Amino acid sequence: MSEKYYCKWCGDYYSSIKSLTVNRCRKNPSSEYHEPYEGSEKPKYYCKWCGDYYSSIKSLTVNRCRKNPNSDYHEPER
Repeated sequence: MSEKYYCKWCGDYYSSIKSLTVNRCRKNPSSEYHEPYEGSEKPKYYCKWCGDYYSSIKSLTVNRCRKNPNSDYHEPER
């Protein structure tokens, strides 16, 4: 099984960190590129600002968070 590297801002994934970080991310508030999620794959992903949870990073980051001071969207905790 191949490794997946996820973007912490949008949930997109690639098979290498290089592929992830050279592509653009429209949700990253501090850069125009994807930023690697540093946690491991889990059955549930929690928002570090409000505690909501979803079954994937993609599902988490597509939804809005009223408590995130850096972005309008949920941000996964590690």
